[in-house]
Amino acid sequence: MITHDLGIIGEMADEVAVMYVGKIVEKAKTDDLFKDPLHPYTKALLKSRPEIGTKGRLASIRGMVPNPYLLPEGCNFEPRCDEAKAICRKKAPELCELDGHIVYCWKYH
Repeated sequence: MITHDLGIIGEMADEVAVMYVGKIVEKAKTDDLFKDPLHPYTKALLKSRPEIGTKGRLASIRGMVPNPYLLPEGCNFEPRCDEAKAICRKKAPELCELDGHIVYCWKYH
């Protein structure tokens, strides 16, 4: 199933792969991903969900999604990431397996 609706994913999927600009950035069992997201993009997505009974402005992810034809040299999320390191700008992240998650992020290397 491919969807932008996190509520549907939470109800219907046992495992989730989160994609950013066409690439998987994190994959985990649904419950694990919702309870403890690892990738900064996954964290930001989950923070941007509306919650019943709360008022106010929804959280948003700063910056703009990159042009898929002019992607940055390193991590595609680096220009928008609050946790970016110097290596993120230079080199695409490698796979890391951690606590049942597969995550592509230099933070975990």
